[in-house]
Amino acid sequence: MLSITAFPRRFVTSNKRHCVRALSSVGPRGYAPPKELRRQPPAQRTQQVHVRALAAAQPAVAITIETRDGLQPEADWYTTAPRTPFNDPAFPGLLEDGCLHSIAMPNLATCSRQEVLDYFDNTWALTDMIFSSFQNEEAFVTPPPHGLRHPMAFYYGHPTCFYVNKFRLAGLLPGPVDPAFEDLFEVGVDEMRWDDMSKNEKEWPSLEAMQAYRRQVYSIIKDIISAHPELADGHAPITPASQTWALFMALEHDRIHLETSSVLMQEHDVNNFKMPALFPKYHPSATGVRAKVPAEGVDFPSNPLLVVAGGAVHLGKSVDYPSFGWDNEYGAKDVEVGPFRASAQLVSNGEFWQFVKDSGYLNPAHWSTTGWAWRSFRNTKWPSFWRPDGPQGSHQYKLRALFDEIPMQWDWPAQVNLHEAQAFCKWKQARDGLSDEVYHVITEPMHHLLREPEERANALPDAIQQLPAAATMAATAGRNTNVAFSSFSPVDAMPANSHGFRDVFGNAWEWCEDHMSPLPGFEIHPVYDDFTVPCFDGEHHIIMGGSYMSSGDNGASKFARYHFRPHFFQHAGFRVAASPVDAATQSYELVTSCINAPEPHAKLNPFRTASTVQLNASNASVFLTKLDQQADAAWRDFTAGVSLVEIPATASLADAMEVLAHGEMLLVTDEGLSKELRASVDGNRGDVALVKESWLPRIEKENDCVSRVAMIPASIWKRG
Repeated sequence: MLSITAFPRRFVTSNKRHCVRALSSVGPRGYAPPKELRRQPPAQRTQQVHVRALAAAQPAVAITIETRDGLQPEADWYTTAPRTPFNDPAFPGLLEDGCLHSIAMPNLATCSRQEVLDYFDNTWALTDMIFSSFQNEEAFVTPPPHGLRHPMAFYYGHPTCFYVNKFRLAGLLPGPVDPAFEDLFEVGVDEMRWDDMSKNEKEWPSLEAMQAYRRQVYSIIKDIISAHPELADGHAPITPASQTWALFMALEHDRIHLETSSVLMQEHDVNNFKMPALFPKYHPSATGVRAKVPAEGVDFPSNPLLVVAGGAVHLGKSVDYPSFGWDNEYGAKDVEVGPFRASAQLVSNGEFWQFVKDSGYLNPAHWSTTGWAWRSFRNTKWPSFWRPDGPQGSHQYKLRALFDEIPMQWDWPAQVNLHEAQAFCKWKQARDGLSDEVYHVITEPMHHLLREPEERANALPDAIQQLPAAATMAATAGRNTNVAFSSFSPVDAMPANSHGFRDVFGNAWEWCEDHMSPLPGFEIHPVYDDFTVPCFDGEHHIIMGGSYMSSGDNGASKFARYHFRPHFFQHAGFRVAASPVDAATQSYELVTSCINAPEPHAKLNPFRTASTVQLNASNASVFLTKLDQQADAAWRDFTAGVSLVEIPATASLADAMEVLAHGEMLLVTDEGLSKELRASVDGNRGDVALVKESWLPRIEKENDCVSRVAMIPASIWKRG
């Protein structure tokens, strides 16, 4: 095992990295913000709002509400001058409760310039707000305990640099603001495996330099928003082809990292952070009296499985829909899902406690091979955000919330990774003793069937764009999302939809069985060509529905489909689904969005090729099935996009030339015939040309445990 890289324990000062250098000329080619828009005059202000007064007006309960200085006074963290949440009571997202919440996502067909400025200010200030919780330099420069991510200093600088780098690609900026910063903070990490702890040691700038850079970039972006013609009154709809698409991309990327940072904070030492006065408070349930040992129906609700009839599901977002979307949301795929059952609520901590108490973490029968390897490597015996609160074996726990350790919230969703969720499903299957159904986490198509009709991938209005200016999604849509609170809520706190399901959107993301894959019609956006493509690798699973910290497009929108590695932690939980077993074949159908997914693939096609899952298959049979699928994928990739004729190995050169004479493309798998065709090319015959060639696997199955693999030459030919 590789050791965790040692990071510097203090910020690197100016003798290591100079202060931010100003860019002498900023602004996109072809236009410059008018002088009168270069700096806005200070807004008319009322008396400054006092932090304690704001906190006192908050109906939800904070564990502690007093103002603290931390690294610096809370108000000094805000880099949105001239207006900030501390000097402007009308600041976007500052509500009557005295807290800063996320606001509605812009409609790109109708948004005004001021609405875009407000969304920008709200986005920017939310990042300032979460970092204002930092109490010491250790919080910035220490990597998380697992060592798979950068220290938090990176996540403070990265979203800011993203604006600059993407604006340059889009032609909105002619050059860098600080080349050193924009290189240092450009690319994050996607941990390849749970035991990969190797990271390069880096020197991180001082907090003062990073804040100066944020103020400078904020001013530049604000000037561009204030002057760009694509945001003028009566503008045309903003689409992926628009120059300002890069602006909305940067805003939504900023919001993704608001959530990323909050999860990483949860993994750090709790003493590094304290809840800022402006931060939305924990859900009021956080202060309730909690039992040490939970009882179903008392401390957490029963969670029945409800019948879903199945049906047709459409996946994919139209490019005409007037909101920003990430590349993986576009394209279209229609699938048919059979009947199934699904739990009415997310699995709660109380439900999951039953699995923990029953030694679920110690029984490899419940775990996948990879999941058990992860559990063993981490020596995990309970969820990562549970804290023992008694002798080992007493199964008494506290809960790590965002800023505090609090009494265990048995009715909040269990925050676990996919390995843990799948192990719970197998344990529950064994406990319930059912043979006519298989328990598993839901799929992306199943998630759509749990929704109300208007919440599916269609042209009907998206709730995140309908949010009133002075409200939260919890109050108006019954969703714990868009930073309504700073914590989970009980799994039965939000109202059920017409199908009987709760938290289909919000509270916690839901792990899915599907691998992240492109939908037919997927296109890479040139401004961010590697947002999703590297994750088309069969190693990233889809999560759906968003969490309490999800805002904007990624999670709060009905079109969101995001991806994470199965060992990674997010504000994510799961819902149990039950699929019927075919007694005759001892199999069940699992329709995932990744079945026969088209290119691009991050590597050899890693996706499922059929919906049928065989029960009780031997390890040898499972391995050989996967091998057969990989072979099929290799052939499919080799012949992708080509309409061709395959002739038998006994065919002659004359047979091949006859096929080519009819304009057909020819697949040849006989080495002798390939040599004859190549000789024709070498002999300067202009009637034949080689398109491509490769060595590909051919598998002959003898029985369930024996297959023979041979590599054969394959070539595709056409008329010259």
